[in-house]
Amino acid sequence: MATNPPHNPDIELIFLGTGTSGSLPNVSCLTAPEDGDKPPCHTCLSTLRPEGKKNIRRNTSAVMRIDGKDGRKRTIVIDVGKNFHAAAIEWFPKYGLRHIDAVLITHAHADAMNGLDDLRGWTLRGAIQRYIDVYASQATYDEVERAFPYMVSKKFASGGGDVPEFKWHIYDDKVPFEIEGSGIEFTPLIVEHGQYFSSEPVPASSPTPVGLMTPIPSGANTPNLASPAPQISSLFLPPAAPAAPAKKEPYMCFGFKIQESIVYLSDVSRIPESSWEVLERPIVDGKPAPPFGAVILDCLRPVAHISHFGIGEAADHARKIGGTRTYLIGFGHEISHEEYVRIGEVVGGKELDEESLSPGERKCIDILKEHPGKDVWLRPSHDGLRLLVRPDGTVEDSTYDT
Repeated sequence: MATNPPHNPDIELIFLGTGTSGSLPNVSCLTAPEDGDKPPCHTCLSTLRPEGKKNIRRNTSAVMRIDGKDGRKRTIVIDVGKNFHAAAIEWFPKYGLRHIDAVLITHAHADAMNGLDDLRGWTLRGAIQRYIDVYASQATYDEVERAFPYMVSKKFASGGGDVPEFKWHIYDDKVPFEIEGSGIEFTPLIVEHGQYFSSEPVPASSPTPVGLMTPIPSGANTPNLASPAPQISSLFLPPAAPAAPAKKEPYMCFGFKIQESIVYLSDVSRIPESSWEVLERPIVDGKPAPPFGAVILDCLRPVAHISHFGIGEAADHARKIGGTRTYLIGFGHEISHEEYVRIGEVVGGKELDEESLSPGERKCIDILKEHPGKDVWLRPSHDGLRLLVRPDGTVEDSTYDT
């Protein structure tokens, strides 16, 4: 019996945000006196000029357009952080984006989920669509329910009751899921993203310190997932005696394998051994499948951070994953876009004149000497960068191919 070939379309990916949780530029830099102890940095100051636009970086986020198996194009967003609304205003009109078929949330930090409320601009009174499908892990869903109960059940709304409308889906580690009816497959893989700094449970949410408001009698976003009304928590009780120091547990985040074409790892300090099986290339007709076209990989700064890769770790993992191209994401302000471009050229085998190096470039290159390996294509992403990733592992983009 003949079987249908796997659905494996081209993927268009646009970076909506490529900066760390605080975004760039830093207000502390732009307001620092030139003659102070900490004068403004080159990266942040460059954003005041047109040539420094690539150093303006919002919270990490991406949007993809992919043809479904039914021929209808789907628009899928990964993460909606604190400045998602500003990113959408800038990039959705430019690239002809409007309807959102799915939102995927990698973890429950503010720079990944605090823009969920902005999605009311799509669903309120059916402005663009009636609801948005949101995909999250159980842990992330639970945190949304704790922090923003009205996002999982409209009866907890307050004020005027204008809230976004979602249909929630829970994904599990290493279990592929399909965006409904599209044939487009995502495989979540768990990664470490720093650690917890307390073993104490997070206090329950409370809308007001004087008591609960009467729930608004309206429909629920997802009725079968609604929880009881939040109660007044221990936030208003005297603090308990400090507990004995406990072992710090890793904070877990998710990345995604998208079809067999893209790996997306925006917030990672370590990839557990068990997650590497997701990144192994399958055997097709007795031969390894083509490499991933694009690997999108965390890199906060030159030196590794407790919750993010540094340049050395990023280069190591780019080599190990083995994509055609690796695009770095999640930058702080220590190194500018232009400097990262030159550093990427070094990772690719180019030799630079020592006399031409900036202090930041020299620091990164010294670190890379401690992380030797084969030459690979590696470049910094930037907000608004557009990729076209094909199933044969080839990639074109709007900056480095012009």
